Amino acid sequence: MNLIKKGIIGLLIVGITACTGRFDSINTDPNYPTVATPDLLLTPLLRSLIQGQFNFNNGSGLAHHLARTNYNETEQYAFGTNEGTWSSYYLYLNNIQEMITVSKRDDRPSCEAIAYILKAFTGAQLTDLWGDVPFFEAVQGAHNVTPTYDRQKDIYTAEGGIIDLLKQAEELLSKSNDVLPQDIVYNGDRMKWRKLGNSLRLRYLMRISNRASEISSFNLKNEIAEAMSLPMMETNGDNMLLKYLSGTPNRCPIYDMRSGEFEYVRMSNEISKVLNTYNDPRMQVWFAPTTNSVLQGSESYAGIPVGCSSTTLTQIGYSQADVSMLGDLYRSTPDACSAVLMNCSEVKFLQAEAIVRGFATGNAANLYKEGIELSMKFYGLEASNGYLTQPGVAYQEATALEQIMLQKWLSLFFVGYEAWFDFLRTGLPEQDALLDNRNPTAPGEVPSRFYYPENEQALNGAHYKEAIERQGGTDNINTKLWWEK
Repeated sequence: MNLIKKGIIGLLIVGITACTGRFDSINTDPNYPTVATPDLLLTPLLRSLIQGQFNFNNGSGLAHHLARTNYNETEQYAFGTNEGTWSSYYLYLNNIQEMITVSKRDDRPSCEAIAYILKAFTGAQLTDLWGDVPFFEAVQGAHNVTPTYDRQKDIYTAEGGIIDLLKQAEELLSKSNDVLPQDIVYNGDRMKWRKLGNSLRLRYLMRISNRASEISSFNLKNEIAEAMSLPMMETNGDNMLLKYLSGTPNRCPIYDMRSGEFEYVRMSNEISKVLNTYNDPRMQVWFAPTTNSVLQGSESYAGIPVGCSSTTLTQIGYSQADVSMLGDLYRSTPDACSAVLMNCSEVKFLQAEAIVRGFATGNAANLYKEGIELSMKFYGLEASNGYLTQPGVAYQEATALEQIMLQKWLSLFFVGYEAWFDFLRTGLPEQDALLDNRNPTAPGEVPSRFYYPENEQALNGAHYKEAIERQGGTDNINTKLWWEK
């Protein structure tokens, strides 16, 4: 499997010919180290992992946040392999493993902990997009080029799996006093790294919560209670994000889109209905008013159904001038927005859900309100009393779970595939049926996963076949994930 080979770390060794007894000290350029360090490995990893979560294509389309009017095959469930994402995550996983190795070599347990957090996140991305994937035997280089595909249940719950890695990270960060890297997100703030690890732990515990009775390695309810007792994200200052910059290659990718491509990206009917119904101020930040409404002197916002073919768009009378595009935050300047891997509002909604579903104790109503307020505040807005107390938003015990998941869906705007994963897990918020559903093997149904990359059949054929046999006998996008609803 070519993806398991060692990644290139990109270190340049500079040599200058000289005759001296102090050759090593005189002829070594300190600006070009010859040995990898955790610090050197961490920066490109953070940049790639976080910016990769700024998903305004597949993730936002599957979540029904956005609707594209062209090149929208994934929205129509005509899934492919998503091979580029697979390849990238295995490259990241390789470099994370290298970071673990050099952290242990240099006796830097806090760096090791950070690598465990990133490994847990990367492993979750892989298994949540494809199901069973190589994990425990992955990135061993020449020692094992045909790793076994591990069951999703094991990737989450076994020793060395996602939950265990995050517990190890908390243990190391809470008890170590070594110096952390001055990283590009938290600037070496130990507490913020602890909060991220524990918050991710809660995210993934809730992700597998539908399968609590099948987990033998730990008690899910106890794990959730323990995670919620530890430091977690509390404010937007704890968010795991990178602000885009004015210069390439760190500019907002939407700013650099060709005008024709940008015009394909539109507001979805579903998010339009929610934002307009509740007069949600985030609407004016995320989207632009329709062209015709501006010309008529009365700004309004409108969407279109997700996943429409050109024929269907014609039939429903689609007009570009009557449907909203993305707003100035993303298009007018290259450095106005941020790429977000996890935000504190998600954490509040996770805690509220855990309480409502009986996995934890606490005040779900307060957490729900805090989640809304933090999401608004992230965009420089205020969750007014009028917004919070209106019917549909004001917390009601009878509809608490639906309300929590709806507001969480909004808070996950442009956060990877997270809102899509939540929909697969809970069915909330409910999605409109596609007018052009191109699911190849289950017409009208919602798929669950991407196809495996084609080169897996050639390079890791035996284990690939074993994995698909275990998941129903064919490489099928409709095969349910283990944690799915």
